[in-house]
Amino acid sequence: MLKENTIQLITYPDSLGDNLSELSAVLDNHITDAVGGVHILPFYPSSADRGFTPLTHMKVDPAFGTWEDILQITKNYRVMSDLMVNHISSESELFKDYMARAEYSPYSDYFIGANKFSHHIPRHYHENEQNAHVDMHYGSRRFQQLLENYVIRPIELLMKRARKIDIIFHKQGVNRMLLKKIYRPRPGSPFIPFTFANKTTRYLWCTFSKDQIDLDVSNPSVRKMFRDAIVHAAQNGISLIRLDAVGYACKRRGTNNFLLPETYDLIASLSEIAHRHGVKILPEVHSDYCTQLDLSGRNGVDYVYDFQLPLLVLQALFSGCHCHLVRWLQLRSNNMITILDTHDGLPVPDVEGLLTSSEIEAIIVHVNKKGGNAAMRASGENAQNVDVYQLNVTYFSALDEDDDMYIAARAIQFFIPGIPQVYYVGLFAGKNDIDRLERTGIGRDINRHSYSLDEIKEEMKRPVVKRLMRLMRFRNTQPSFDGVFLRKKSPKNQLILYWQKENSFCEVKIDLHIHKTIIRYFDQKSATVKEFTA
Repeated sequence: MLKENTIQLITYPDSLGDNLSELSAVLDNHITDAVGGVHILPFYPSSADRGFTPLTHMKVDPAFGTWEDILQITKNYRVMSDLMVNHISSESELFKDYMARAEYSPYSDYFIGANKFSHHIPRHYHENEQNAHVDMHYGSRRFQQLLENYVIRPIELLMKRARKIDIIFHKQGVNRMLLKKIYRPRPGSPFIPFTFANKTTRYLWCTFSKDQIDLDVSNPSVRKMFRDAIVHAAQNGISLIRLDAVGYACKRRGTNNFLLPETYDLIASLSEIAHRHGVKILPEVHSDYCTQLDLSGRNGVDYVYDFQLPLLVLQALFSGCHCHLVRWLQLRSNNMITILDTHDGLPVPDVEGLLTSSEIEAIIVHVNKKGGNAAMRASGENAQNVDVYQLNVTYFSALDEDDDMYIAARAIQFFIPGIPQVYYVGLFAGKNDIDRLERTGIGRDINRHSYSLDEIKEEMKRPVVKRLMRLMRFRNTQPSFDGVFLRKKSPKNQLILYWQKENSFCEVKIDLHIHKTIIRYFDQKSATVKEFTA
C-alpha cells in the first residue's frame, strides 16, 4: 500500500525526459525517495493548451506512451490525473461530427448553444397565435388594428434596434445584461460563432478559447462520458483525479455561471463514482479563500488546493513578518493540497481578503522588477494567458533566486498540514525561461522549461537542489508528520512549526529576516534529538 501523506511531484508527461517511460526512469533513478506521488498533467491526445484541450480521456497520446506506461508508474507512486469536465477539443470526433451534421449529429446536445440562453421572441409571432388570441378574446378587428399599430409594431421596432446593439442578441436573443453577469477569466462574451458544413452559423459557449468547446454537463450522455473516463482511469491505477476548471462547468441563465449549486451536485456525483473505484477527488477552483474553505467541507470533496499559500509565503519572506501567514494557518482546513508553484501562474485573486490590495501590488511589483521586462510581458492581458489574474514566474525567480529564501519557503510548505506538491521546475529551483517565453509569446511558458535527461543529471548537482532533496526526504520519512500539528508562539520575524506523534517530534524554526531554516527532530534510530540547517 503506497503512503498517501508524502510529497507529490507535478509534471507534464514530456517535461522530465521526452515521454512517460523516461519520466518513470527519472522518478526511479533520481527522486524515488523524495516523492511518493506524481501528478502527471494531461497525457491524453490534445489539440492545444499543453494537453488541457483533450480529444478524449480514454487514450494516451502515442507521443507520450501507453496506458501500460501509466500503470508501471502507479506500481511505485500514487498517480493523479486530470479530468477536463468543462470542455473538449474542437478537433475531437464528437465536435467534428456535430460540425458536419449539425442537429442531425448524435452529439448535437453535448454543447451549449446560445439558444439555451436565449429568451428570443420569434418575429411575426402575432400573425398566428397572437391574432387568434385577439380574435377569440376581443372579437374586434378595430381593437386588433390598434394593438398592431400602437403596441406590437413599436415593440418590434424597439427589439430590432436592441438587436443591432449586440450581434449575439441580434442572432440568438441572448441579453447583454446576462452576459455581463458571467464570471470567466476572459473579457467579453463566451459565445463564439462557428460555421457548420450546411453553411449555418451557430454561437457556442467557450469559456477559455475557440479550441475548447464547453460541454453541457447536464446532458446524461456527457455525464456517462465522465463516468467512463473515471472508471478507465481507476482501472489503470490512478488514485486521485483533479477536476480541471470544474467551477465553470455548470451554466444557468441569469447567474454568474460559476460554482452554482449544480456545480456542487456535479462534484458529488463524480465523487460518488470515483469513490466506488477507490479514487479520490480534487476539484480545481480559483476563488477567494472563503469559497475554498466552503468547498473543502462539501459532499464528495476529498481535497482542495491551498492556492492562498504561494503569495502569503512570498509576502512573509519579503516583509519579514508572519502575521498574514499565521492568520491563514488559523483559518485553513487540513484536507488541502499545498502548493507554491504549478503549471499555471501564481494565483492572485485567491488571496483577496487575506492581503490588502497594496500588499498584493507590492508583491507583483517586486516580482516584475526582479524579472525585468520579460516577467512583465509574461503576466496580464497581453500574455495569451487563460487567466489574466495570474503572475507568471518560477517560484525560485520570484524569490530573487536566493537559495536560503527558497529553502525557507519550501520548509513552510512542507511543515504546514496537507499533502505537499512540488512542480517539476520548482524541484530543480528553475529560473525564468526567457528563451521559451520569447519563442512562444505565451506567458506561462516562462515556467515550463523542459529538462532533458542530461540536464537533470546536472541540475541534481546544484547545492540548492541537494538541500531541497534532503528536505523532501525528511518530510517523507519523518513519522511525526502523521501526528498532531502546532504553531508555536514566536516573534513576528520568526515562524515555528511543530509536529508530534507519540514520542516522535519535529520542529522547524524559520527566521524571516535572514531566511535561516533550522530543523530539530527526534531520531528514532539513535533515540536522540538532532538538529540540522536546511
